[in-house]
Amino acid sequence: MRQKEEIKVDEKLVKEIASLARLDLSQEEIGMFVSQFKDILDYVSILNEVDTDNVPPAYLSSTYKNQPREDEIEASVPTEEFLSNAPQTKDDYVVIPRVHIEE
Repeated sequence: MRQKEEIKVDEKLVKEIASLARLDLSQEEIGMFVSQFKDILDYVSILNEVDTDNVPPAYLSSTYKNQPREDEIEASVPTEEFLSNAPQTKDDYVVIPRVHIEE
């Protein structure tokens, strides 16, 4: 069996995860998540107790084989109709918020 890896769950970790998820958490929420993350990791750590020494790795999660199909050209939604549903457009494109942030 593998050695138990201990993950230190503290306010710093919760703030890092919240930052990655673009969440603005209050101090109260941070404290709540510290407690909940610890509970979740304790619960999942039960899996470390399972003896997997003689269990072969599963390379495929399904026995189904890929069934490719021929590409067929189909009619698409007209550009004007598609753009009419977008919150913001410019020059026949949908405008979205910037995703990549350089630090």
